[in-house]
Amino acid sequence: MKIFLSLLISCVIFTAVSAGNPAERRGAVCFTFDDYHGANWVKADAIFKKYDAHATFFIVREITPERAEVMKTLQAAGHTVGLHSRSHRNAHPLPDGWNEDKYIANQILPQLESCKKFGIKVRSFAYPNNRRNEKTDQMLFKYFDYLRAGWGKTQQPVYTPLADLPSKMVLAGGGIGKYYKSDLNNLKSLLDEAHKRDALIVFFSHNITPNAKSIHMPTEMLEELLKHARKLNMNIVGAEELPGLKASRTKK
Repeated sequence: MKIFLSLLISCVIFTAVSAGNPAERRGAVCFTFDDYHGANWVKADAIFKKYDAHATFFIVREITPERAEVMKTLQAAGHTVGLHSRSHRNAHPLPDGWNEDKYIANQILPQLESCKKFGIKVRSFAYPNNRRNEKTDQMLFKYFDYLRAGWGKTQQPVYTPLADLPSKMVLAGGGIGKYYKSDLNNLKSLLDEAHKRDALIVFFSHNITPNAKSIHMPTEMLEELLKHARKLNMNIVGAEELPGLKASRTKK
């Protein structure tokens, strides 16, 4: 009995240490995933749980009953789910012959109406191919609070101080995967910098599988990054958790 209690106490202590103290967290990271890889996303939830972490998943194309169930499962696990357009058409520039009203009617409203039918609330959207400008932001902020795009042509990391997070914002992210020439040590250094600045940094990828290639996230890399962010005691959150974040009281 004493041995069992000792093991139980050790397990509790390990869990508390590995999760860190939420009240003392500094900086934040949003890992986001585009398109639709439902089974692998749900499977990866075990890794996120291990590190007391949440992510954001953006669904493209029709919201079928099967996809709706995956979205509900991810939300129930604490993750954010958002939309990625009905047919992955760029918002900027608009397709030939389209105006803003047609883009909204063709790419946005059908997905929103399906979500409403299935009882799924969404407040986030990822730009197809990360193509955006200020005009498209204003067009889409009528329907969403968070718009995920990329770092732009310079591919310079974007850090947003937690003290200055707006209620509606563009989450500018960097790609993770072989296609983006991702380097684990460099990615860890970006997390270090976000922690140092007490700022938000955003990343995007697509599928989550072991030894993933192309534009996808290797499971091994995801776990290493989650482990590093947890070691730093950063907030690892989905987009819709951002309003609850506060700047750290600890000065660096």
